[in-house]
Amino acid sequence: MSNTSAKKSIALSFYTLLSRVLGLLRDHFMATSFGTGMVASAFSVAYRLPNMFRNLLAEGTLSQSFMPIFSEYESRSKEEAKVMTGSVISFLFFLLSLFIAGFLWAAPYFIPALVGGTEEYSNLIIELSFILFFLIMTASLSSIFMAISNSHENYFIPSLSPIILNLSYIFVFLALFPFTKTIMDKVVVLSFGVVAGGFLQLLLQSYFVIHKGYGPALNLNWKHPAIRKIFKLMLPAVLGGGFYQLGLLVDIFIANYIQNANPGLGAVVSLDYAQRLVQLPTGIIGVALATTILPTVLSKVKKGEHDLIPKEIGNSFVFSLFLTLPASVGLVLVGRLVLDSIYFGGRWDTIATETTILPLGFYALAIPFYSLNKIMISCYYAFQDTKTPLRVQAFTFIFSLLIAISLIESLKHGSIAFASACSSFATSIILFITIKKHNVHIPLSEVIPKIAKILIPLTFLFLWIYLLDHFFYDELLLELKKQGLSHANSSRILLAIVLSSGMLGYFVVAYYVGVEECKTIFGKFLR
Repeated sequence: MSNTSAKKSIALSFYTLLSRVLGLLRDHFMATSFGTGMVASAFSVAYRLPNMFRNLLAEGTLSQSFMPIFSEYESRSKEEAKVMTGSVISFLFFLLSLFIAGFLWAAPYFIPALVGGTEEYSNLIIELSFILFFLIMTASLSSIFMAISNSHENYFIPSLSPIILNLSYIFVFLALFPFTKTIMDKVVVLSFGVVAGGFLQLLLQSYFVIHKGYGPALNLNWKHPAIRKIFKLMLPAVLGGGFYQLGLLVDIFIANYIQNANPGLGAVVSLDYAQRLVQLPTGIIGVALATTILPTVLSKVKKGEHDLIPKEIGNSFVFSLFLTLPASVGLVLVGRLVLDSIYFGGRWDTIATETTILPLGFYALAIPFYSLNKIMISCYYAFQDTKTPLRVQAFTFIFSLLIAISLIESLKHGSIAFASACSSFATSIILFITIKKHNVHIPLSEVIPKIAKILIPLTFLFLWIYLLDHFFYDELLLELKKQGLSHANSSRILLAIVLSSGMLGYFVVAYYVGVEECKTIFGKFLR
């Protein structure tokens, strides 16, 4: 392989891995501090509301729609790009200020209707939302600066953004919680700490861009043609992403409905923690590849190297599957062990684990498709096509909603995760087929044999984990507890044994059967 986006993504994946590991530490403190009760559910909902729009703007359509326009203006002159960026930032600041003000006014009216439950529960969500909603401003503005860095293939500083946010969480847990008495006070302090982390993100990203000489020339020229072009490009993408975010909003409503109908179930928080575990591999692999493939495909489009694009996308597909398929198999087979290793203790008990295991299994099945979808959507954006993902996401939103509603009685909160998995699979298939409209024909004759070769080490991994889990798990866990270890620590030791032996075997088998992606990874780290 040449210097493709798959290779570039390895370094980015390492930084993302660091962020996700810190995220697991953050989630451990969250679980032990708040469990799955009312306060945990309130924070989960209050954080999800701004996070939905942050994902829609900061981590999706805004940065991906801005990057091609920025590249176009920078190809003319650096000064034109600076002026254009300044116009976009000032206009975005104005729009977001209006949006935040509108939310603060409307929240006391729509949140009680959305979440139901007691007045105390809905009032706590409103209070936390008033604090956390400012994350939209910091994250959206940060995304502009991150897009500028990514367009120059500077991925390191943008990759620090989630690390800073996770460190803000951890700082609050370790430095402030010991001096905070009640659980209500703790959740408010945590909310302010998260927002402070958002401001630190913005400071770092803007400083780096300005230091590199790409800083915006701030102005109030809101009639700049680039603004219309960016938001015109964004509109279908926002609507498409809006279907996904609307799906999350519906998930909140359904999860709260299930939780209110089944007291003590902890449906909202269990879904949240299951999603976060799944975001570990999808964030490390899918986001990294999607981030690096956009400028790579853009570059090939500008150079007229259209014939190289299908192979680039195909290589990214295979690389993604090589890393996400074992993650999917592992979480499906030893999900309970993973949950107990990370979350068990404090307010998180066996009941919380049992509540979370079902949605985790369904989400885990879809890990490869979550990552593939991120790659595919970035490819469409490289062709400035945001309408096709919009139509696909509109269809899969309705598809997911119908599945979730039809299975509520039998699967309860698991119906939401199962519907998400089915929707993700359908999205992958449709996006893969319709990419042909851009004269991109992914070379299946090359891709399929590579995937078939990956199935060999994957089969080994499946059999190895299955044997350990079904024949040795209970005996080893009991033996470790006899040595005086807690359930959480015993689970961590077992998980370390399973992961280290399983992944070592997976990579060794992959290397010896000649999986090219494995050799790429080893070559990167042994260089």
